[in-house]
Amino acid sequence: MSLLESIISHQIWLQRTASGEVKDLAPFIQEMRGEIKRQVLLFGDDGRSTARLNKLLRDLEKALTGLTDDWQTKLTEDLKELAAYEAEWNVKALVANVNAEFVTPGAEQVWAAAEFQPLSLSDKPVDFTKLMSGWGETEVARLVTGVKMGFVQGQTTRQIVKNVVGAGGLADISERNAATVIRTALSHVSNEARNETYRQNGDIIEKYEWVSTLDSRTSTICRARDGMTWEIGKGPMPPAHPNCRSTTAPVISSEFDFLDKGAKRAARGADGGTQVSADTTYYEFLKQQPAWFQDEALGPVRGKIFRNSGITPEEFRVISVDGFGRPLTLKEMAELDKRVADYLKEE
Repeated sequence: MSLLESIISHQIWLQRTASGEVKDLAPFIQEMRGEIKRQVLLFGDDGRSTARLNKLLRDLEKALTGLTDDWQTKLTEDLKELAAYEAEWNVKALVANVNAEFVTPGAEQVWAAAEFQPLSLSDKPVDFTKLMSGWGETEVARLVTGVKMGFVQGQTTRQIVKNVVGAGGLADISERNAATVIRTALSHVSNEARNETYRQNGDIIEKYEWVSTLDSRTSTICRARDGMTWEIGKGPMPPAHPNCRSTTAPVISSEFDFLDKGAKRAARGADGGTQVSADTTYYEFLKQQPAWFQDEALGPVRGKIFRNSGITPEEFRVISVDGFGRPLTLKEMAELDKRVADYLKEE
């Protein structure tokens, strides 16, 4: 298995690991639902007063904060284990494919890098520690406020419980948001482990390449970055957005034997899973797909421009986003390329 194939296979494993972490979250969410239900029903529908309600809200906030703190402690421990594992895995994959000696970053170094390096989510830096703690603060406030609003609006305790912890209630939003934090945090730690490996082996690894998932769900920013290379420490690193599935691969110095000839990468096109050349970029992959698949990925108007305006996949990538990877509007695309403007006029 080539280095790139190993990295892509490992990325799939990482996504499964994230799914396992999401499952581990379930008991904490269930305890939160149970605590809200218990305290609200115990409060009852009779003898309501401002003093009793304020005490209920304080007690709820304290109990829920304790549960979210417990979950954050568990997730942090799991992420530290992941940091250690990823550092070793990266070097093992390199040694198996490159005729050179590599330095393995220490687990503490990787974790320190992950904590120090902010995430660039949609061109807005996000502190890693605040990403972790912010979920608890935000969701406790959401759930406690939901309970408060129910009482203010004169709902019965059973109605409040249903709206806050029942199917489709506020607790469902909290659970989805927690899953996003988990997947994004795992991606960040994994990619910082790889980035630290690059930094400590700069005499062998010249640059790194962005590797996006090839399917119809790939984000605009990851479609644009796929296949692009940067000098170590001078370019963006995944995750590029919440739930990002992208990763990176090293660009090895030509001085060393690199066993990556004929490498393939996984793709999921209109006909299902397949393998394409490792050199295939996202938009080259998309060009090979039928119109409906292109429209699903890009939207119907951009899909038609992509197919019919005479623009190459690489040209389309360049005019699709600005310097920060943010999607450009059709008007902005037309200003960058006359062929887009001409096609829109014909339509």
